[in-house]
Amino acid sequence: MDKKVAIITAIYGNYENSCKPCVRQSISTDLICFTDNPNINSNGWELDTTPYHNLYPSKMDIGYYINSMNKVKELKDFNNTHSFNIAKYYKQAWNNIPRLKNYEVVIWIDGTIEIISNTVSEYVLEKCQKYGIVSWYHEGRAGNLIWEVEASYLPRYLSRHYLDQAQPIQDVVGQYHDYIKDGYDENFWETIDRKEGVGEGGDSSHFGIWLTAFVAFNNKSEEVKNFLELWYLQTLKYTTQDQIGFPKVVQDTKIIPYTLPDNTYKGYTPHKSTDMYIKHFHSHPEG
Repeated sequence: MDKKVAIITAIYGNYENSCKPCVRQSISTDLICFTDNPNINSNGWELDTTPYHNLYPSKMDIGYYINSMNKVKELKDFNNTHSFNIAKYYKQAWNNIPRLKNYEVVIWIDGTIEIISNTVSEYVLEKCQKYGIVSWYHEGRAGNLIWEVEASYLPRYLSRHYLDQAQPIQDVVGQYHDYIKDGYDENFWETIDRKEGVGEGGDSSHFGIWLTAFVAFNNKSEEVKNFLELWYLQTLKYTTQDQIGFPKVVQDTKIIPYTLPDNTYKGYTPHKSTDMYIKHFHSHPEG
């Protein structure tokens, strides 16, 4: 029987020293870790060291953007080949990877996430068929993107040298300025009349900013594939802070993710733990 669900992650540049454990799922599920370290502790994950980001680049990357990995010849000295940037391809542009095309649902988890529930694949398979995308709310933003921007004054974005690698400064404030100029509405979420999947069972006032450490996608939906391409474009054009780009693409596409927690999976501090997963600290001290 073909497996319907893949759980994927990416660990590049020794950002983590192991793949986190994942409990065996109630339906057949593949665990795939894209990495440049064939010797990483896999904890049962399949390690895939194929450089898909070079072999199957996103059509959204036309070589002119601040975070393009392979820029046009006039800009080739400014390629952003930082491992943190490379990993964003596997998080946001994985739909370009041939081996993933046959799955019905692909679940992205950051390298810090340990899945502890055995029904995650079964649950998101059902939800993604109806809603397209499933994620968790960000419990510390109350739906305000500006709060996410203000919290992103971190070395991983503001430094030209991070994790012993060069990178361009990631201008999160400039990104927000452009979004506001483009019509981003901080009050958009107040107009959503759907009751389920807006943090049901928790504090729904946090609905509107998502914790992208866990995002599940309907891999058979053309609308969701377009969402992914537009989300990756935010990283290419602006910054590697993908939690800023995510709600902008939600507003632009009108694809509203099914937003946890709910009555099945509780967890009101998803930055720490939920009924679904435990979120560990980064192995790297600068993480």
